[in-house]
Amino acid sequence: MLKSLVAAATAAVMAVSLTSGVAAATEDSKKATAMLFDTPHIRDVKPGTKFTYKNIRKPSDETQLGKGFTDDITVDIESEGAPGKKNVIVKLYTGERARDPQRITDMDGNPMLVVFLDNTLGRFQQLAGGDRGYLKNHFSRSIGDESTLTPVKIAYNGAEVDGFRVDVKPFAKDAARGRMRGFENTAVSIVISDKIPGHFAKMTADFNNTQKDAATLLDTMTLDGVGEIK
Repeated sequence: MLKSLVAAATAAVMAVSLTSGVAAATEDSKKATAMLFDTPHIRDVKPGTKFTYKNIRKPSDETQLGKGFTDDITVDIESEGAPGKKNVIVKLYTGERARDPQRITDMDGNPMLVVFLDNTLGRFQQLAGGDRGYLKNHFSRSIGDESTLTPVKIAYNGAEVDGFRVDVKPFAKDAARGRMRGFENTAVSIVISDKIPGHFAKMTADFNNTQKDAATLLDTMTLDGVGEIK
């Protein structure tokens, strides 16, 4: 997943920028796009800082979707990079699930966003089928044009901070939704706050299914220190 993380991050930004405006983007989606893709989330974070995200995967039926698990993903702010940017190391999982750490230079956005979006898209393709290029383009366009933005309160390290929840159902209006094996209403939620280092508090992919008795999957990535969101 992380072998081409920098390229993926650039492509994600370009995809949203290019597709947003093809349909009439809402004010919410414009603001959400700016928060997600145009904001330097880690520009002011000091080297030596580490963000740890707890990834919890909960399938409703492990025989169909594989075993659930709880594991960590970490982002280490290693050093200063180019002006306003940082060099980071991303580590996916621990123990037998661990993948090779990826060092990324000169980033100002939090790479966890790309990890989450890439993971969500890959999982959706596994569950619903379809061409990855087609799904990626529609996913990006939906974020850029159809996101909703809701103010929230976030419990973080014993305090309560203001933030926003970005919500989108990327494929609910897709012309091909009838061929997505019941997963067309998959919902993505991203909670973000500039009062939290790295900005991203919690990211959720709810792979629900409209077909009777079909297996479902809930995948969350939550920053250590983040509690109730309301």
